[in-house]
Amino acid sequence: MYLELLTDHHASIYALLKQLSGFSSASMLTANAEEASRAISRLAGLLTVHLAAEDKFLYPSLARSEDEHIRTTATHFEEEMGHLASTFLTYKEAWMTPTKIRQNPAACLEATQEVLAALQERLGREDAQLYPLLQD
Repeated sequence: MYLELLTDHHASIYALLKQLSGFSSASMLTANAEEASRAISRLAGLLTVHLAAEDKFLYPSLARSEDEHIRTTATHFEEEMGHLASTFLTYKEAWMTPTKIRQNPAACLEATQEVLAALQERLGREDAQLYPLLQD
């Protein structure tokens, strides 16, 4: 049940990442600043819940697993990607309003691409390497 919830979160996050990646130029981002701002806001809400569930509960629980492979995988993932919540918080604070987006769309686009890449890497690695361990 818990894994199903996390997997559902991933699907929703992927949809928002796709929406944000659709703003592929500074001019497109400027023209759609309100829509981009709403997508960032929705992503922030979902990530707050999702990353808290993983970083505060899932990863520490897995780090105490009796299965050494699960334990080392979880510890490795947490060490590599545990900073993502604070990285996203910085991004959100910088770019969550249409005004901020319009003030410097090129910087917003660059920051968005970096954050999206980091999120896609984490989600993809969890989907491919971590979550399957929990199904066994």
